Amino acid sequence: MATFLFALFWVLEGSWEFAQPVHMCFVDLEKAFDRVPRGILWEVLWEYGVRGPLLRAVRSLYNRSRSLVRIASYDVVLLASSGLDLQHALGRFAAECEAAGMRVSTSKSEAMLLDRKKMACTLQVGGEVLPQVEEFKYLGVLFTSEGRMDREIDRRIGAAAAVMRSMYRSVVVKKELSRKAKLSIYQSIYVPTLTYGHELWVKKEPKRASSIGWQGAPLEIG
Repeated sequence: MATFLFALFWVLEGSWEFAQPVHMCFVDLEKAFDRVPRGILWEVLWEYGVRGPLLRAVRSLYNRSRSLVRIASYDVVLLASSGLDLQHALGRFAAECEAAGMRVSTSKSEAMLLDRKKMACTLQVGGEVLPQVEEFKYLGVLFTSEGRMDREIDRRIGAAAAVMRSMYRSVVVKKELSRKAKLSIYQSIYVPTLTYGHELWVKKEPKRASSIGWQGAPLEIG
């Protein structure tokens, strides 16, 4: 996941620096889990070296499953330097999805344009125009059409503050929990909430990132 975030960030960062627009489409698939052809899935696992008892175990889980798996949406983002190129790429992607028994959701997929000028990014799938947005949360990180990360930093601080308020009531004041246990919970829940994607902050907003410190951290965990 981190690899995808870094790749997207560096593409957008370089394009913004050299004033080159980036046309983006965040793609959502309709009921992707239910539509994935199981035969193709087994073939892909086989190609990646998942075979024998392990493959049989995975297949048995799917055979007994009643769609209890919740997959993440918007794991696919298409990029292009022009709207025409992006429309071509989106058309090819949609066609490949159709061939595999899946369909692009026109109500949930969205377009965004990273550019210093406000311009339209008109994309269509099956004759339906996709909505254009000014910001989009991809893999848990908020990207904006202005290429800034301050909104994401604010989101992280807010989420961490909410976690700390909850932890104070359920963890910090609990005398039956040892200090070691409290610190372990703090490091496994609060810290990741605050610092998720922080590598991008340091590159994009160095002053703002360095000023965050450990905002909202407990003054005392006793």
